[in-house]
Amino acid sequence: MKILFPLSMFFVLLLITTQSYAQATLTFIPKENLQPISQAKIGGLILSHFKISDAKVQNLVQIIFKNEKYIYQQESDTIDIVDTPQLNLLIKDLKEGLSIIEEDQKTANFTGKDYILVKNNINLDNKLLFFYNKDYNISQSINKSSVLDLINWLEAIKF
Repeated sequence: MKILFPLSMFFVLLLITTQSYAQATLTFIPKENLQPISQAKIGGLILSHFKISDAKVQNLVQIIFKNEKYIYQQESDTIDIVDTPQLNLLIKDLKEGLSIIEEDQKTANFTGKDYILVKNNINLDNKLLFFYNKDYNISQSINKSSVLDLINWLEAIKF
């Protein structure tokens, strides 16, 4: 009996923690509630802008930067933007990254809600920015012209 109570408390705590983590990190929107507004493919990134019906969030912009058939469930390859401040932060980060992309010795690290944008001086020939997920285990490189196209596409979105 002395062992059962602590063991049951452990499982209750584990259940609560797992449930709250899942709610904080996952937003499930049924596909039938997504109405595509625009889509594009820029430099290996798949971009989509949706109008959402029957939800607290009215718009969703998704940027998929590693579109592989099999990705572990705990890994995320998608940037979800649901409001203007998130959109503006990504545009600002991209513009700042673009401003230093030509400078060989400069590095930068910009962090958003579910992305990390990095400019490093390792690959001096290609002048690239790299999108990473929060765990740094999925990445996608984008060149200067793709960054410009991405900024233009994002700036055309109105929430």
